[in-house]
Amino acid sequence: MVAGCGAGALAGPAATLLAREAAAPSYFGLHPFIEAHPEAVFIRMTGVASKTDSDAKKSEGLAFANQIFSLRDTPGIPLSHKLAIKPNLTSASGMGTANAIVTDSFVVEGLVEGVKKIGIPAGQIYLREGLMVTQPGVGYVELAQRTGAHYGDDDSRTPVTKECPNGVVFRRTKYLGPFNYPDSYLINFAKFKSHAMGLTLCVKNLQGTNIRPYIRFCGGVQEAIADDFQPDAEDHVSALYRKHLQAGMPRWDTEKGEWMEMWIQRTIDHYALIKPNIGLNIIEGVYGQNGNGFNHGPGPEAMPEVFMTNMLIFGKDAFNVDIVGHWLGGHEPGNFGLFHIGKERGVSTTLNPANIPVYLWEDGGPKLTPISNFKRTPLATLYLAKSGEPQYHMINEPFAYPDEPRSACLSGGERPGLRVLGVNRPGQGPSSVVVEYNLPTDGNASLELYNATGDRVGVLARGHQARGTHAAEWNTHKAAPGTYVCRMRASGFDQSRRVTLAG
Repeated sequence: MVAGCGAGALAGPAATLLAREAAAPSYFGLHPFIEAHPEAVFIRMTGVASKTDSDAKKSEGLAFANQIFSLRDTPGIPLSHKLAIKPNLTSASGMGTANAIVTDSFVVEGLVEGVKKIGIPAGQIYLREGLMVTQPGVGYVELAQRTGAHYGDDDSRTPVTKECPNGVVFRRTKYLGPFNYPDSYLINFAKFKSHAMGLTLCVKNLQGTNIRPYIRFCGGVQEAIADDFQPDAEDHVSALYRKHLQAGMPRWDTEKGEWMEMWIQRTIDHYALIKPNIGLNIIEGVYGQNGNGFNHGPGPEAMPEVFMTNMLIFGKDAFNVDIVGHWLGGHEPGNFGLFHIGKERGVSTTLNPANIPVYLWEDGGPKLTPISNFKRTPLATLYLAKSGEPQYHMINEPFAYPDEPRSACLSGGERPGLRVLGVNRPGQGPSSVVVEYNLPTDGNASLELYNATGDRVGVLARGHQARGTHAAEWNTHKAAPGTYVCRMRASGFDQSRRVTLAG
């Protein structure tokens, strides 16, 4: 067993017991640091040389799943739950896999194989899109055949109705099964690409969990389902548009400003209903695409351009992931109405990407990294063009962000601290104890392990560290049973936590 004292205790008090190994765990979850920090965004760099290298893409998806998902013998998500994966499977307009329109099927296949390794049966894994049952030529029919996951069949496809009494547009809407089933865990797997809405990443990708005709978010009230809209929906959206226009919402004075207001309000209505079921939001950015989201763009012969961007962007908060995604796509997130209105309506808390903690996910776990350290790839978009602006343009004009609370992951809190988060038990490889430590100032810090007799048996971290919240992992595969002490020293601060391993 492993035991870790709470954040406010020293090495002496009795420890809370957490399982290190179990014969038949019944639950799964995310890596403990991700679960502990839903506000954070993580970026795992990939190493795919070409978008046609299917083996490399599958390998990256598998490695990602092995590092991110973890078994548990304490309560988490039951292994009996349905795993509902929502890739971006919007119509490829006959382009197949020539461009970067859909979430890459081989990356998704690697993830599917990875979650199977932690004990989720293939028969409980679903790949779905509300706009269509199947789409040939994009690899998902073949993916389902190879992995055994559900794709074009009718198993658990029955829609579920959700009431939206406080919606601006919706009174109720319908989700494709098993999205929003009470016994499902949703992985929202978007694609890194531009579109008329800007970059259509995680929040936009969830639109495809609705069924027809509810899935059509851009227009007004559809007469066929008029009873499912708020009676004042169109007037309410118009009033909100005028309010935002007067307040100076960026680009709301362009031709399609009110059209964008309708899409955003409807998107947020539906997002609020499905948010509780979302386990993880991912942007597949092994390669990305500019243009209109389909088969037109600023490249030769008016085609989109595809870039090897080699990254997976992920986190618990879809808005934070998308804000970072827009920044990585070369845009200034404060210029997009979606993020302003998301904050206004309480489904998001941050606007400024500099206030979102970003971690580079390395083989040893997450490393707090300034967002400015990451390479940006400009992805030109159609979004709300100004007069005289090129059809495909960047939304990168400077934006004066309002004051916002700074995340504790970035500030490091008021004083140094140390806590044991729990055990990471991947589907493959040894388990590890995940330790978190926070530093309120830059400076030297050390994190060391000692056995019961006081001998130092390991060093988890040492050297100059930036302020903020950091993670370290202790691979316990070869550790002998017994009681250990994890000790942190930083800026005159000395704190310990006890860790007990059972045989």
